[in-house]
This record gives sequence, C-alpha cells and structure tokens, in this order.
Amino acid sequence: MDSFVILIEFMINMRKLFLLCALCLLTVGAHLHAQEKQERKLGYFNSFAIGVNIGTTGWGVDIATPIGQYLALRAGVTIMPNISYSDDVDVSIDYNSSYYPDASIPTSIEVEGGMGRTAGEILLNLYPFKRSSFFLTGGAVFGGDKLIKVKGHSDELANYMQDFTNSVNGVSLPGIEIGDYTIPVDKNGNVSGGIKVSSFRPYLGLGFGRIVPKNKRIGFLFELGVQIHGTPEVYTDYGSLGTLLEEADNDFSEILDKVTVYPVMRFRLCGKFF
Repeated sequence: MDSFVILIEFMINMRKLFLLCALCLLTVGAHLHAQEKQERKLGYFNSFAIGVNIGTTGWGVDIATPIGQYLALRAGVTIMPNISYSDDVDVSIDYNSSYYPDASIPTSIEVEGGMGRTAGEILLNLYPFKRSSFFLTGGAVFGGDKLIKVKGHSDELANYMQDFTNSVNGVSLPGIEIGDYTIPVDKNGNVSGGIKVSSFRPYLGLGFGRIVPKNKRIGFLFELGVQIHGTPEVYTDYGSLGTLLEEADNDFSEILDKVTVYPVMRFRLCGKFF
C-alpha cells in the first residue's frame, strides 16, 4: 500500500515538472518570437529596393537596404549623357613679331565640349524623426573625374607649330583659355583635354522620402546636396597640365564657377521587392 502511494505521488510530481518545463518552453518561445518580430520591424538588411533617379548628375540606378529604424544604405551608378556643344574660346599666344612678321595667328578657335561621365556612389541616409520621411545623407562619389572635355583644331596654329617651338626665339606654346585655365595646343594644331576634378568626392545632402518604402511597394524621393570636388586641374591627352590665366570671357567660365562644389538635385522612384 505504501508503495502504491509513493508511486501516485511520484506521478503527480512528474506531471507538475512536465507542466513547469512546458511553461518555460512556451515562455522562451514567445520571447524569441517577439524578438524576431522586433528585429524584423527594425529592418536590419531584411528588405531591398531598386531605384532610378534623374537630376543634375544625369540619370542613375541604385539598390538600397534599411539598417534599423533610423539608417538606410544605398549604392548606385550615375551617368551624365555626353551632350556636346560648341564655343569660340580665346587663344593665348606670345610670339616675337620681328621673327614672324607675316604670321596669321588666330585670336580664337572653335572647340567642341562635352560633360559626359559615369560615377559610382555609396551613401548613408539618416532619418532623425521616426515618423517623418525627412533625411540627412552623406557618403562618397567616386570615378568620373573628367568634368569637362574639349576638342578643337586650327590649321593656322598647326602651321605656326611647325615653324617654332617653345625654345626658339622666345616663342611660347599657344593654348586655349577655358575659364581660369589654359589647355596647350599640340604640334599638329589640335586641342584635346579639359578640366578634371578629384576622383573621390565627399557628398552631403538632405531631402524627403524613404529609400526603402515602409508600408508601400513604390516610393518617391526628392534630394538636394553637393559634391565636394576639390581643386580643379587642367588635363591634356598629350602632355602636361596648363597654367592659370586671367579669366576668359566665354560660356565655359559659367560652368567652371560650379566646379569646386557641384550642386546636386534629383528625383528618385523606387520599388521594394521584398
């Protein structure tokens, strides 16, 4: 009889222990589920969006992902179409007329310019207000260092270059004036070069819109910012850099005024695919 009572008590105790273990497992499971739900809500790389944009940097594509409630990361490529234009620019030349009295040296030359370039970018968005789509953004743009490209040719300058060099009779090499810069002319009377900036450019901006939509599949973003280019330089396809000159009066000067800090304005449309 005593053995039977002990067996009943043992079974009751085992049942209590089983219920206690089950309760513990349910509690742990609920906690893990809540934690997983919270992490999903915070959005640590658990969603992606593909965007297309257009603005002062041309057009571009990017991919973006959230990093919690307040940060989002995007990386993409921008392409500026090579829209060409022509302009008459001044020729800078210093020659001794006593050695070359019959010279017919042009005072200007028509060149063709373009601004086509491709650049990559990595940017981090900060959303300081949880319920607002206002953001601050920072990061870097890389590549696409050739900001302005120019080409031109002059038969008169070609003839001049065949007769003289920069070491004869005090004659200097001619060049064309582009804003504050001079691009030298080669021995065949060709001009080929332009203005280049740093290939790594810090970026700062602000705007409205989520780069990864929260509750919708489609999102829209507006952004204003600046690329910090650094000090611009002249490059040529055949030699050394040009030297600083007084500002020339031509259409290219208006472009160079925006070189050191390049303004950015763009509109972006994106779709979240999971």
